Amino acid sequence: MKKIVNERYQETRFEETLENGLHVILWQKKDYVKSMFMMVTPLGAMDMKQVDENGEEYHFPAGIAHFLEHKMFEMKDGDVMDAFSTMGANVNAFTSYTETAYYFTTSNAIEEPLKLLLDFVQELAIDEESVEKEKGIIIQELHMYKQMSDSRLLMETYASLYKNHPLRYDIGGDDDSVQSITLEQLEECYRINYHPSNMVLVGVCSEDPENIMKIIRENQSGKKFPKMAGIKRLEFDESEKPARETYTFSMDVTLPKVSIAYKLDGVEDVSQRMKEEWCIRILLDAYFSSLYPDFQTWLDDKIFNDYVGCEVDLGKDYGMIMFYAETLKQEKFKEIVQDTLKRMESGDIDKKVLQQLKRRYFGQAIRSLNSFDDIVITSARCYFDKTDFFSSMDILDAIDEKDIKDAANKLKQGHCSIVTLLPEKSK
Repeated sequence: MKKIVNERYQETRFEETLENGLHVILWQKKDYVKSMFMMVTPLGAMDMKQVDENGEEYHFPAGIAHFLEHKMFEMKDGDVMDAFSTMGANVNAFTSYTETAYYFTTSNAIEEPLKLLLDFVQELAIDEESVEKEKGIIIQELHMYKQMSDSRLLMETYASLYKNHPLRYDIGGDDDSVQSITLEQLEECYRINYHPSNMVLVGVCSEDPENIMKIIRENQSGKKFPKMAGIKRLEFDESEKPARETYTFSMDVTLPKVSIAYKLDGVEDVSQRMKEEWCIRILLDAYFSSLYPDFQTWLDDKIFNDYVGCEVDLGKDYGMIMFYAETLKQEKFKEIVQDTLKRMESGDIDKKVLQQLKRRYFGQAIRSLNSFDDIVITSARCYFDKTDFFSSMDILDAIDEKDIKDAANKLKQGHCSIVTLLPEKSK
């Protein structure tokens, strides 16, 4: 087991890759009573097309990663949640666009829940009948999210931006894709994505890492796994133009909501991607937050209320900036967003504002080192991205005005999609 010490942040973690390929990352927090362990596969909603190292391609319906997450909680001899509960542990899972994660938290002994986590994630116990039953449950869940205005606005924004990229789908897919999923597809998707060599186990607790590793080694030594070719996501060809330049829909809301999103190019190199995302986030906060002098005036003039914000998301093969607000003055809001992006494109930023934002983000990152949730998911994502846990913080710390200018040069006023949510009576 390798001990990795970061002197700057005074943090230590331990890592080991087992013979079957499972990578383990352990953080010891001696003064904490709570423990958290998470097992993650880089199978997410974007993994609809995959290819292994032998060149064999696999195509799956939208939502299959989320479907598998649901089915993993079935056991041959009982219910996974009940089993964790009897051990005094809470278990849960989530699927994102880039990964599926299973985790438990407890303030009690960790050995039994840890073994159970390893056991249930490493065995798929489903049949035709259970798969068909699950389809109705998932479709009902999808319909529930469609009734949430914020969630629906985001999904319609993605669907408007992207023509071919999997981001155009909800993480759970849609009614047709869920109905099309078969037992055989679930088993194949599980086989190629849930092999130990494709997963990482991250733990944070107060116990001696060597004792924890002993539990994990013993558990894994008693299991047999076939050799598995490495798997990766196939990239999608995506045009610069959005799928829909404008889209309007209605729901039971009191005030209209507007989303204005711009397509950006993806960034292949993960370190460069982190830098550009930090720089764009800094520009967004400098020009579209309370730090910008006109922002309070916009609020006072009721151009929008306190439901307002902006986001940036850069990936390997996609990128976007989104502005959103609840507003009765939609045209004025659009003008403000266009003007904001023009100012951002200049790359000009006050040096004091830059340092203020860097200190704010850095402080948030330091505080996150006390959050078990942040530690485990960030550790997993950094492992899959082949980067160090603290790289993002180091990159942020080194950003200067030139980096801001360089990132601003990649912003684009075109390739925009505007999505408007109106109250139903406005139809």
